[in-house]
Amino acid sequence: MIHGLKTASRPIESEDQGFIHELNADPFVRGNVVGWDFPSSLAHQTKWFAATTPSSTHRFIVEDLEGNPLGLTGLWDVDWHNRNALTAIKLGGRKPQRKQGFGTDAIMAMMAFAFYDVGLDRLYSAILETNTPSINVFTKRCGWTIEGTSRNHVWRHGEFINLLQIGVLRADFDGLPNAHKYRQLTVAGRDCDSEI
Repeated sequence: MIHGLKTASRPIESEDQGFIHELNADPFVRGNVVGWDFPSSLAHQTKWFAATTPSSTHRFIVEDLEGNPLGLTGLWDVDWHNRNALTAIKLGGRKPQRKQGFGTDAIMAMMAFAFYDVGLDRLYSAILETNTPSINVFTKRCGWTIEGTSRNHVWRHGEFINLLQIGVLRADFDGLPNAHKYRQLTVAGRDCDSEI
């Protein structure tokens, strides 16, 4: 379990497939993520999950502290030699979930986990230039830097959209005001310090 202050992320289980299917079909989510696929059935989602094998990719369900699923996150393409990985987050579009800090918390928790449990030194990702909420969360609240732009890289809503390449180093994370709280949670788990 990856602990945050408002969220926890855990490995995906077979009973999560209905939630993931709904999340992937959510128009708000589909319009704001980089990846794209044809709409699929729950049976297809379940078959995909059953066929997955251990790899350099590790996906997690993001939950609130009451255990309600909020979305997905993970580490993709973990490069042990160069100590980096791709990370991303996909939260549901329901209004009650938005603007409560769940995304910021899950990103901070994943960074602490990647840097202080896994031992990575760099994380990277990509965000649609039109996804202002995600850009703000990553760059203004979580210390990430826009490192480049892939012009006209993604087709969405009937037009090409630029894709922003973003990254963060462990040193960037360490400079954030509340990084120590997430490090403590990573090292000792949720019950490590009642003052957190």
